[in-house]
Amino acid sequence: MQDVAGAKEFIDPKLLPKGNVRVAAIDGENADPANGLKLEKGLFARSIWGEMAYRLAGREGYERIRKSDETHVAPGTETIVELFGGEPTLILIDEVSVYLRKVAQVYPDAVNQFPAFMQALIKAVSSTPKAALVCTLAVRAADEEARDAYKAEHQLALAAFAEAESIVSRKLLQLDPTEEDETVDVLRRRLFEDVDIKGATKVIEEYTDLWDRNKDSLAPDAFSPETRDQFRKGYPLHPETLNVMTEKMSSLSTFQRTRGMLRLLARTVYCIWKDKPADAYSIQPHHIDLGNPQIRAEITTRLGQGAYTAALGADVASVAGKDPSIAQRLDQTNNPGQPPVTSYVARTIFLNTMAFGESAQGITPDHLRYSICSPAVEPSFVESARKQFAAESLFLDDRPGAPMRFRVEPNLTQVINREMREVDPDEVRNVLNTRIKDLFGSGKSDFVLIPFPAGPYEIPDDIGDGRPYLVILNYDAFALSDTPAELPQELVRMATKKVVVADKRLCLDMKQSVRRRLALEAIVNSTKINELADYQQRKVREEYEKSRSTVAIATLQCYRHLFYPSNVPIGSGEARLGHTTIELQNASDSPGNGQQHIKRALREQKKLLASSDEPDAPSYVRDQTPLKTKGQITTLELRNEFRRAPNLSILLDDDPLIRCIQLGIAHDLFIYREGELVWGKGDPSPAIQISANAFVHTLANAKELRLWPRPPKEEPKQPQPEESGKEENKRVAETPGAGTSTLGPRSSTLLSAEGPLRQALVELFDKARSQKVEYLKSISMRFYEAKGAWNAHQAVATYRDSETICQLSVGIEGDGIESFEVQFSGTLTKANSIKSFLEPQLRSATNATFEASYTLAFVVPFSTVKEKTDGFITAMTKYGGAEAYVEAAAGRAEGRG
Repeated sequence: MQDVAGAKEFIDPKLLPKGNVRVAAIDGENADPANGLKLEKGLFARSIWGEMAYRLAGREGYERIRKSDETHVAPGTETIVELFGGEPTLILIDEVSVYLRKVAQVYPDAVNQFPAFMQALIKAVSSTPKAALVCTLAVRAADEEARDAYKAEHQLALAAFAEAESIVSRKLLQLDPTEEDETVDVLRRRLFEDVDIKGATKVIEEYTDLWDRNKDSLAPDAFSPETRDQFRKGYPLHPETLNVMTEKMSSLSTFQRTRGMLRLLARTVYCIWKDKPADAYSIQPHHIDLGNPQIRAEITTRLGQGAYTAALGADVASVAGKDPSIAQRLDQTNNPGQPPVTSYVARTIFLNTMAFGESAQGITPDHLRYSICSPAVEPSFVESARKQFAAESLFLDDRPGAPMRFRVEPNLTQVINREMREVDPDEVRNVLNTRIKDLFGSGKSDFVLIPFPAGPYEIPDDIGDGRPYLVILNYDAFALSDTPAELPQELVRMATKKVVVADKRLCLDMKQSVRRRLALEAIVNSTKINELADYQQRKVREEYEKSRSTVAIATLQCYRHLFYPSNVPIGSGEARLGHTTIELQNASDSPGNGQQHIKRALREQKKLLASSDEPDAPSYVRDQTPLKTKGQITTLELRNEFRRAPNLSILLDDDPLIRCIQLGIAHDLFIYREGELVWGKGDPSPAIQISANAFVHTLANAKELRLWPRPPKEEPKQPQPEESGKEENKRVAETPGAGTSTLGPRSSTLLSAEGPLRQALVELFDKARSQKVEYLKSISMRFYEAKGAWNAHQAVATYRDSETICQLSVGIEGDGIESFEVQFSGTLTKANSIKSFLEPQLRSATNATFEASYTLAFVVPFSTVKEKTDGFITAMTKYGGAEAYVEAAAGRAEGRG
């Protein structure tokens, strides 16, 4: 005991023997029945009695029982007594079960010799006054049952002790050195110099108050007197920290109860002491940071739980340099600046999975809430984080009725994610485009849908069937990141329309919802469904049924920016468009009807009138339309003014306008005329017609024209023949069709796409990646509108990584110009002067045809990785975009691996 620090804490020095003491400490883990445990040079022990003999009496002692060691036959009692040499003797045997497992593989009959050896050893010790034997077994004192992977060997050893005890008159003393009280004392003694009992009492009271306030949501363990007493005795160790180690991890054969607990807790205390988390009122299971390399190695290597490495990295805590785990990502999104409750949930579930036998693995939701909650973390926060984590985890057990625990194999979420990666981007785009059109325009609707126009020229200016036009811009062509301070240039020429724009931040979610639906469809409609368990098949089919509404909700949430004619426009330009957003919390009310949300948003802005709504005031309508200056207007023109005047409401039907006119007549503001018939104040209410033959007059204009008050009736005069006027001849110039190119045949290319420039480029590069085209040698962009071409001209001029050829084909007719054509093909530098000449000519032309092409031949083959293509798209569209046809020729890297 001379080398033991603080020995006085454990034993009175007066009780220690003065002379020599023979000690044999045998560890079954070190035993090597097959090769022999090296004792000294040239000397090996193949049994625990061979090693014991050497430890007690050296080489001479081993030689005394060499044959017993080599034949694995137990020595007799008297032979063992000889090894004591008449001196005080202490024999300690640990991990007997491990030795028995090893020797059974090499010498199967040797296992039967163990009871004989123990009987002889116990008799030898019992007959020697100054001899003592200490053996350890991993069994419960209460029921003498083993729980770990060496259960059979423990029971064999226990039976050997019981048999020896029945033969030897001396009673064996059974001790349980790992009772909770003693374990806690050992841990506290080894981990902390001092614990502030007064401060601990206050903290424990805060915990118990929290538990009492949440009785309905916590496990019964939180309210037992034993738990609270254990907390007081073990503070700062939370009762669940001890429980997860003594009840769960201790069942693993690789976990050394006290030593393993000390290693884990020592590193945990170090991390807490270093980081000082504000919510660490005690040391709870979730404070065991599984992202710490040493703690992680303790679990995966020392405990032999390497099979869970994938689950640990994907769900709980990733290693440095890797993407965040599911729990870490959810905390970054949902809990910034707060305790990482989702990571706490994942850690606690993982630690409760570290147990022997499936029945012992896992934790229930109420026990999880009890394990994690603290004065800084309410149980409701834990439950919210648990649900979010369970919905996205890749390795949680998803079998019905299973507790919360991790599995080695990925769950259904992982299977679906893998299928999602196989979905073609073109298929996603096509399905999404169709779904958007269905959401905003299918069936009977109040608006005429104009989906994905390439430019203002594709939006009609006529009144059509009388319904207002609703324009939906393509999400790849144009999207907003936030509420704009100025009206985007792309919308300036749509100032009389209702325009719906996607939110750039939500575009990915919208696309992912479609991708997920297609993945589920692929599983359901293939043999892959048969590879899943029954409960997973049911889950996939349920998810597939729900995915249609999920896509609708994600789409409506993404298309949340609504622009409409307004007298309070955004920005300082001349275009008078207002902006509002369709609130996300409302987008799921009617997931199949996008126009319903448009109408609701416009109603909230007082910009929509239906048949049941009160009409605008007649005087207000007069002042906001040409009726104020002209004095008269047809009812058809007046209805059209409701489309053009930003201050007026949008009409879903004619009823509000008809009632407005009738109200104006009743208030002596309007006179209504249809042919020779006139209605004014005091007349029976007329049946208002919306046509080019019905007029509304102001009262002043009606008096000026002597329409009102009505003049006395005169005798009708014979009608005079009217002189027929000359009919003005007008010539309309023909233009080539939009699909006719005058630039010659297009070169044969591998890839092509068309649409608004940004959308077309996105589609082109998606095709390249899906077809495994890694490099492009050239890209060509063709335009049929001068403004879009000139925007691209500026963008191409600033792009430095290619040689560009410009081709122009322009035909012009105008005042004094019967026909003028330009054909050009050359470098961009030479094209600049042609562009400068053409711009004023095109502005003054009465009729023109235009086509331009820019071919970029890359100096170094252009990589199709997303980072590169996104940069190219930004460069080409930074001055604006237009309808374009784009094509690309595949190439390969030169001088690259």
